[in-house]
Amino acid sequence: MGYIRITLIIFIFVIFVNHKCEAGKRYKIVILPFKDNTHMDLAETIPDILRSLVTQTGYFEAVERDKIYEMVTTVIPGDAIKIDNITQKDGAWTAEQVDLFSRLDTKRVQKFGKKLRADYALKGSVSQIGNSLRIDAEMIGVKTKKTLGFATVEGGPEELSSNILKELSDKITIFCRGLNAYDDALKIIGLYNQGQYTFDVSEKKLKEILSITEDAVGIRAALMVLYLSTIHNTEDAILEDKVIEEGESILNHLDQNFEEKALEVFLTSGFDPFDEIAKIYTKRGDNDKAIETYQKAISIYPMNIAGHYKELGLLYLKDGIEDKAVQAFEKSLEKNKGNYEVNFILASIFEKRNNPDKVRKHLEECIRYARNVEDIKTAKEKIDKLTH
Repeated sequence: MGYIRITLIIFIFVIFVNHKCEAGKRYKIVILPFKDNTHMDLAETIPDILRSLVTQTGYFEAVERDKIYEMVTTVIPGDAIKIDNITQKDGAWTAEQVDLFSRLDTKRVQKFGKKLRADYALKGSVSQIGNSLRIDAEMIGVKTKKTLGFATVEGGPEELSSNILKELSDKITIFCRGLNAYDDALKIIGLYNQGQYTFDVSEKKLKEILSITEDAVGIRAALMVLYLSTIHNTEDAILEDKVIEEGESILNHLDQNFEEKALEVFLTSGFDPFDEIAKIYTKRGDNDKAIETYQKAISIYPMNIAGHYKELGLLYLKDGIEDKAVQAFEKSLEKNKGNYEVNFILASIFEKRNNPDKVRKHLEECIRYARNVEDIKTAKEKIDKLTH
C-alpha cells in the first residue's frame, strides 16, 4: 500500500476546499498522529492532509507538525519515550513513538493543547474493515477541558484524500462553527462596525453561520442588529422587511424558549429591536401589527417594558380606544412611576373625563419627577386651575 502514502502527499498540494467559512477569528487546532490499525503507514499522513484541509477552510489555523513534535516531551513522561530518539535524520518519528503519541489520554491532550495555545485538539484512529477504511476522530476542547464530540467517516482507500478526509474536515468545521456560532456572529458585527467588513460581506457571513446553526436566535439577533445599524443611516424598505422577518422569527422563538444570547446581542447594540419593528409598522400605517408586536414583546422580553406599555397606550389613543390606552399607561407607570409624559397624558385624559382627583394625582407625580423647570411650571399651573 506504499502508493497510498505517495498519492496522499501529492493531494495535499492540489486539493482545494470550495466552501470558505472565515469568521472574525481563526481557531487554532492541534491534530495529533492517528492510531494506525491498518499497517498502511497512515498515522502521520492523515493528520498532514487534515492540517492542509482545515487550514484551507479559513476557519482554522492548524499547528504545524514540527511545533507539535517540539512540545511532545513536555507531556509524555521521559521514561515512556527515549527523548534522544525523538528526532530521526529526516525529522520523522519511529512507528512506536507515533503509536504512543496517538494513544495520549484526553487529559494529556488538553494539557498539550494548552501549551500550544490551541482552542481544539483532534486525535483518532484509522482501521480497515473489509475493503474500506474507517476513521474515528475525537474533538477535544482545550479551554473546556473535555471531549466535545466525535466524527466518523468511511470509504475506500483510493478515496482517502479526495472524499473521506474532505468529509471529515467538513464535519469538524461544521461542528466547531456550531459551537462558536454566537461568538463568531458578535465578531462579524464588531468588524462591520469598525469598517473592516462591508454590509454585504457581514450579511453573507452571518447567513452562512445561520445555515449551520438553523434557528439560532443569537445569530438572528446579530442579523437584525446589522440591518438596524444600516437603516439608521438610510431609509430602505427592503432592509425594513428584513428587520421584520428576523424580528418576528425571534419573537416566535422567545415565546417558546427564552434565550439570554438574544438579550445580550440587543443590549450590546443599544437597540430595542421590537420597538423598532413596531415603529416600522406604525410608519406603514399598520397599527394593528404594531400593537401586536408590543403585546408580544411585553409578554416575553424583559427589557423596556414601561416603554412598550407607553407606546402601546399611544397607539390605542390613536385608534380611539381610550380605556385600553389608560390601562396601558397605568401599566407603564407600574414599571416606571416617574415618567412625566405618561403622567401628563393620563392627567389630560382624566381632565376630559371630569375626574379632578386623578388629574391632581398625576399632575403631582409630574411635579415630583419632572426633569426641567418648564414641566414643573406647566403642572403647577394646571393644579392651580383645579384649585380655583
